[in-house]
Amino acid sequence: MARKRRNGPRILLHPMFQWIRGKLGKIVYRRTRNGGVSMYSAPDMSGVKWSPAQQAHRQHFKRAVAYAKLASRDPDLRPIYLDMAARSKRSKGRPYEMALSDYFQGNDLLWQKYYGDREKPEDWCWDPTRLPPTAGT
Repeated sequence: MARKRRNGPRILLHPMFQWIRGKLGKIVYRRTRNGGVSMYSAPDMSGVKWSPAQQAHRQHFKRAVAYAKLASRDPDLRPIYLDMAARSKRSKGRPYEMALSDYFQGNDLLWQKYYGDREKPEDWCWDPTRLPPTAGT
């Protein structure tokens, strides 16, 4: 049986705190899809022992996040991901999420843009300092 979702209290934050995100002390602040701010107590992960499969997935996710950050800022790829986001039911206007999803499906448009048909190394992770120069610069 599915767990019933509890609605917590709704708090109107001072405008100075409406854009807060990240961790402050033992509280994690994150932006929700509808623009609100959620606060959670930070989990204690100090005693967690990750399995090899979990470590591999975390590394893959790290690469996907690095790709999505760069791809959603790239002037040639951003319109592609904006168009994908506009057609999406879940992520309207959110090119970052579309780029993240696209990377997990095996598509790496940045690699194709910069390196063409060359084979990508298995341990490759996008790093803004390692990007090749673009034409004309």
